[in-house]
Parts: sequence; structure tokens; C-alpha cells
Amino acid sequence: MVWQILSENSELVIECAHAAQAIGLSVEPKITDRWFNDTLHQLTLNNPIAIALVQPPSLEQIVEISYLARSNRLDIVIAVLEGAPNARKTLDVASDLGIIGVSEIPPLVAAIALLDAHALSPWNASVRLLPPGDRARLRPALTQATKGNGQLTREKEGQLAWSIDAKSPRILLGEARDAAVAIAALRAVYSTTSEVISSVEGVDRQAVLDVIFGPPRALSDPASKAALQPYGIATPVEELCSSASRSAAEASRIGFPVRISLASPDLRIWDHPDLVVDAVDNAARVREVFGLLTGLARSRSPESRLLGVTVAVSNEAAALLHVCARPLPRNRVSVEIGFADPHGKASRDSTITVLPSPMATVARAVERLKGCDLILSGSKTQRLENLESLGDTLQRVAAFVNDHANQIVQVELLPVALLVGGGIEVREACVTVGEAFQRSMEG
Repeated sequence: MVWQILSENSELVIECAHAAQAIGLSVEPKITDRWFNDTLHQLTLNNPIAIALVQPPSLEQIVEISYLARSNRLDIVIAVLEGAPNARKTLDVASDLGIIGVSEIPPLVAAIALLDAHALSPWNASVRLLPPGDRARLRPALTQATKGNGQLTREKEGQLAWSIDAKSPRILLGEARDAAVAIAALRAVYSTTSEVISSVEGVDRQAVLDVIFGPPRALSDPASKAALQPYGIATPVEELCSSASRSAAEASRIGFPVRISLASPDLRIWDHPDLVVDAVDNAARVREVFGLLTGLARSRSPESRLLGVTVAVSNEAAALLHVCARPLPRNRVSVEIGFADPHGKASRDSTITVLPSPMATVARAVERLKGCDLILSGSKTQRLENLESLGDTLQRVAAFVNDHANQIVQVELLPVALLVGGGIEVREACVTVGEAFQRSMEG
């Protein structure tokens, strides 16, 4: 059956046709303003389909396409031009969900050629017949496993071809760089699983609803943590205090040094980092900091609601992360992960994945961060512990969002502290509630 390639752009349709013709691949490029609906329709008909886009699809569209493709056991290839906003992150999410994603048309066509030929594990193909330059270009896409799934050869006009063996027909793929991108994209989705269910047992959902049910609003940090607490999301040992004397007493009980931060639903610490003081080491200083923070908050924003301060144990962090989770269709949750330190925020070092997903997918998302060594440093045991702590927290957040998808707009955790010596804690949280309460009242 001939592959259809759908696109919203006429130039890409022409480019698809030319790239396919160059390697002798029969495809049906088609321009359509309804590429998403047409894609879903073709998937329901079990037809092979590819998509070439200038503008990235939404995460909701990616989830729906992935769901139908998996349900019908179909491979699907998508190309999103690299220069488009968030194109790379969109392709990463597509790959996490089992969609073969590339950023140019020639690799799209090469991937279709490999799928059409039913090439099994082309990343394990032999490259001994290739010249050194081609082997170098392909090396990042190939595994170090024993070769045995076909071979790659150089054909006319510098094009590469894949074949199962020397006697089988050779499938042209295009130039080495395009073949490498296509093979790497196929390899990236090889380990994805069809369905993963995220749940936390023993959750008192009514207790959560008692906190979040109400008009649209952003919950304060204490209220947000109260909503997340039944899901076992780790937070520091801390107390909300409304007076200087209570703050000093709780700091003495918790044990010095302590971290003191303003508690307000209107003044978030991530927007006002000067409203938190770390390493406070005595009761007199605690009382002084209480007055300093509340006075500074009132002078900065007289109308803001002040709950007091939060007194927390002062644990040393190896890395500070920012996590933002939002509900998606099909019981999925988009999770953006980035660094919360000044350098990480300035460099916009972040990535997006979709949960629930296996730990291998979470690990792959973490590895996409430029500063991933901060998370995956130390011994092998320490790296695994850090990854498991972060992955477990993310899956619990995803379960919370899924269980209350009708009420939740987003959950923001900033910072999430990866602690020296292991473990993790959510230092500040903000659960944003939608219009479910308002709709129920109107109903």
C-alpha cells in the first residue's frame, strides 16, 4: 500500500515528491488544510501515513495521533521543520509516544523507505562495505550490538541503501546524513511501550477535592502541598507560621539551620527570590527574618494576601528543577522539566515529555537536558537513585493531574530540589484550579 504524506504547505508537498522520486519510492503527497482530521481518518482505515509540517502540532494532537497509531499497530512518521518554534521539543514528545520524528523531508522519506521495506532494526545493520566518511556519519545512529539485521551500502550518486543481505533487493535511502537521521529516529521509538498506567494506591480523593474544589484560582503553596500530600509527593519538614514567636518556636523544634520563606498565594517565591532566606541558625534571627519578609511583602504589594512564613528544614540541594504538568487527552499529562537555577533559567535548559511512561522514557527526557550531569552525576548507584526519585515524583504528579483532570489546569513545582546524598523534595508548589466548580454550579 502506498504511503500518503499529508502537509499544510504546498512547498513541502513538492519537496516530498522530489525526495521520494530521487530514491524511487512511491508515495502520495497531499496538501490539506485539515491535516490533523485527515491523519486520524487514515489511521482509522489502517492506512500508512506520514505528516510534513511547517508549524508544530499541539501536544493534544500528538497524543491523539499516537493513541490511534498504537491502537491500530501502525507506524507513523512526522517531519516538523527545525526552525519552527518548539519544533525540537515537539519531536521529542512524539518520539516518547512512539511516533518517528525528524526535522527535514529527506530523512522523512528515508524512514518511510525503511518501514515500507519492513527493515528490522536497521540500527544494527553492518556498515563494513561503506567508506570511512559514511561510517562516521552513521555511527551515532547505530548500536554497538552484534551486526546481523541487514547491511548498508553506498550506491550510485552517493546514495546509501539498505538490504537484508547481499542477494536481496537494495532499498535506497538517500544521502548518508539523511539515512543516519532516519535510522536514529526509528531507533529512538524502538523501546517505547504501548500503554503505561500511572496510579497511586490508597489516595483519599475526597480529601484532595476538599482542598481544590472551588472557583478558578491558583492555590497557595500550603494549600497546593496539602492537595498533593495524599499522593506521597515528598516535601520538606516544614510549618506554616503566622507570627514571629511561632516561627522561632517551630524553627527550634525542626532544628537549625532552617529556611524561611514568605507564604502568600499572590507573591510566589519563584517570582520574588528575595522573599526567602536560607541557613537561618538561631531563634532571634528567625524573628528578625519574619519581620523583614512580611514588611518587604507589604511594601511591595499592599493588596497581596499574606499567610505568614513557612519554616522548613534547610537541606542542601545538588540541583534545583522546575516542573510544570498539564492534563492532556487519553489520560496523558504533559510534563515540562527544566533547571531552576539562574543559569538554567537563562539558558532555557528544559525539555517536555508525556506521562505516564516507563522509566526508560523519563531517563531519555532527562538526558535531553544540557545540564543532565547535575542529575546523573556520581556513582552508578547514585545516578539510578536520583533518576528513580525524580521519576517517581513525576509519575505521582501525573497521577494527581489525571485523577483530577476536570478540576486541574496545571501543577507547577518550583523548585524541586534534588538533595545531596539522595532524595528529593518539592519546596514550593502551585496548583491552578479551573472552572469545574463553576460549571457544576451553573449545571
